[in-house]
Amino acid sequence: NDLMEELGSINTNFFGMVEQLVASRSRTFVGCYYSTFSGYITRIRGYHAQQDKTHGWELGLSQSYYYAPEEFKMALREYKPVHGPYWAREFPASWRDIDKGVEK
Repeated sequence: NDLMEELGSINTNFFGMVEQLVASRSRTFVGCYYSTFSGYITRIRGYHAQQDKTHGWELGLSQSYYYAPEEFKMALREYKPVHGPYWAREFPASWRDIDKGVEK
């Protein structure tokens, strides 16, 4: 309800996407490891971290955590190369140095 005045007459089908954009700009984000919803928020946060050069941006990190499962709680606080299962989370390779050209 906090955003209803700002959103005006936007179709309610778009609320999830608006929530992702709002969460992507939060100081800290806590999501679920197996959630593609949380994954996209994490990717957008990575884009913002690169652009804004926030703490940890050099490694593609942001203040993001997982609340479940417990063993993955800190998974976003360290750089990991892409590995399977690929759908379960986002990796810094998705946003790190995306504005650099390919060296020949």
